[in-house]
Amino acid sequence: MAYTIVKSDGTVLTTIPDGTINTTSTSLALPGRNYAGYGQSQDTNFVHVTENFADTTPPANPLRGQLWYNTNNSTLYVCPTDGESNALLWLALAATSSGSSTTFGAITVTGNLTANNITATNNSNANAITAGYLTISSSAIIANATLSGTTTIANTFTTSITTGANTNPGTLTGTWTVNGAVGGSALILNGNLSIPNNGSNTFGIKTDRYMYADGTPITLGGGTYSDSNVALYLPTYNGNLGGVGLNSVFNGKTISTGANSNVGTITGNWTLSAGSRLNATYADLAERYEIDQPQPIGTVVIVGGTNEITGARKDADSVLGVISESYAFLMNAEAGNDVSHPAVALIGRVRVRIAGPIEKGDRITTAGNGAAKKATNASGFGVALETNHAEEEKLVLCVIK
Repeated sequence: MAYTIVKSDGTVLTTIPDGTINTTSTSLALPGRNYAGYGQSQDTNFVHVTENFADTTPPANPLRGQLWYNTNNSTLYVCPTDGESNALLWLALAATSSGSSTTFGAITVTGNLTANNITATNNSNANAITAGYLTISSSAIIANATLSGTTTIANTFTTSITTGANTNPGTLTGTWTVNGAVGGSALILNGNLSIPNNGSNTFGIKTDRYMYADGTPITLGGGTYSDSNVALYLPTYNGNLGGVGLNSVFNGKTISTGANSNVGTITGNWTLSAGSRLNATYADLAERYEIDQPQPIGTVVIVGGTNEITGARKDADSVLGVISESYAFLMNAEAGNDVSHPAVALIGRVRVRIAGPIEKGDRITTAGNGAAKKATNASGFGVALETNHAEEEKLVLCVIK
């Protein structure tokens, strides 16, 4: 009658026929019924179990939970799964000599843990040690430690101290030496090293040497500020220029709102000094007037309509000006916008709606419907600066007077 071998968990390991011996299901030799010489196998099994299969390699055909004494490092191991032959995957239980290692899974210790020395090595992505209260003395080395609560650290050597993000506030309390300074309370404020006084003021660092960004000294004590030695290293200044008195001076070359579409304001009564000039890119002097209905660029306008101005309606109207697209100077600038209060060129170069052919040098007069045409006599409100023989209405550059 064959023997059926059942494991501790109730599963069948193997069936051994009569008169045979099984040496493949476990690390032991399992004799079947009426196997001759079974005593030899049993004695050998007892010895192997007694010595926990002491050898340099794990026993063959191990079962989960089986013990193996590794003679390489004098350490007892436990088989993690049936048939595991890789010695590195066996769990080390205990060391019998100095320098050996013991491997555990996750362990929770309740109560006090006392040891002469504890060495924690982080061999994975998990934390090495997490402690609510930890006292470290002597020459301890801690890498990437996150400290919270009330933590006292003495003689710390590190290359980085952070609150986690530049938006998280942090506090240094006490008198600190910064970069070898001789003393005083210093703080980092908005990225700048500053020293506060006893009041509400905060002062920067005073120095008797100035340098370029590359470290080359700049001599300013007996020299002057100029584009060649300083300007390229100064940021754009958006605050008040000079002092608040009448003698404040700005010696820069450019005042800009950032783009020609951005509106800027000059406040005060200003005078060009003798020999100075105010230059403009465009060529007409314009003023805003309220129109009765929107009109396109180049429209000839007169005083009339339901508001201040309207498009010229007949030949030889008394012209006020022409709606401009690129004025050099604009008066009454705050009176509405380009739709309700278009900029009307009163004098200068401006493109004009011209009906019919025109020659450069021809005088122009009104043609009705807001357009102009070649004048047939010496009268007119302007002179054409371009020749255009097209019959249909078009924009022609003219000078108006």
